[in-house]
Amino acid sequence: MTFVSGFYEGKIGGPLTLGGVTLNVGSKVEFFQAAVNGLYVPDRKVLGGHLGLSVTVPVGHIDLNASVTGPLGNTFHDETAGWGLGDITTRMQLGWQQGDFAHLAYVQAVAPSGRYAVGFQPDIGLNRPGIDIGWAFTWTEKTSKLQFNGAAGVTFNFTNNATDYDSGTDFHFEWAVGYEICKGLIVGPAGYDYRQLTSDSGSGARLGPFEGSVDAIGGGLTYTTLIGSTPLILSARHYQEFNVERRWEGNNTIFSGTVRF
Repeated sequence: MTFVSGFYEGKIGGPLTLGGVTLNVGSKVEFFQAAVNGLYVPDRKVLGGHLGLSVTVPVGHIDLNASVTGPLGNTFHDETAGWGLGDITTRMQLGWQQGDFAHLAYVQAVAPSGRYAVGFQPDIGLNRPGIDIGWAFTWTEKTSKLQFNGAAGVTFNFTNNATDYDSGTDFHFEWAVGYEICKGLIVGPAGYDYRQLTSDSGSGARLGPFEGSVDAIGGGLTYTTLIGSTPLILSARHYQEFNVERRWEGNNTIFSGTVRF
């Protein structure tokens, strides 16, 4: 069982031309999300590996602040905020352990269960189904006490029927390198990279066929201990985004705790 919480703060903005009139638009977001994940691993192996079945249920709070400045310098501000259920995900994975190298393949389904309404609303969900497939690994080099982690995936996003907006397909890669400075405590750099592979489309994509991208780098730590005979894993990570194209740009902080029964 894993409990995770995260806080994202970002902004986006720039000139926008509509009907021959250039406007300066901008928006800021503060987004808090917490989720619980349950993972079940049966004793029986499949294809020589361990089968895992999981579900993640998130809730979140979002605060959006938007502004539009016209050619005469007149500025309009608006703000919206609220709590809501996020998009529930279910996942099936198959993992293998080969000495100091562990890896798994997964397929994950995203359900459009989150709070959503058309317009300038405190949306927690995306109102579209999605399928994410990927591969993840962990390799520990015992001599140097270095640990290398990575996860790569491709997400197939389906249409938001409320707006006829299709965000296309995207690729994501998350990585972390850790060094065990003392028993159970691993620290090191971490980051993620995102690339949209196909353009936005549909009648709702009024601003054009966007293809977003972002990179992020930061640091993290993981601490593993025992509560009685029960393993407990605590993790903290912080990322700063850069090299952003057609997306929010900000920073991301994530905390998690995992208990193994």
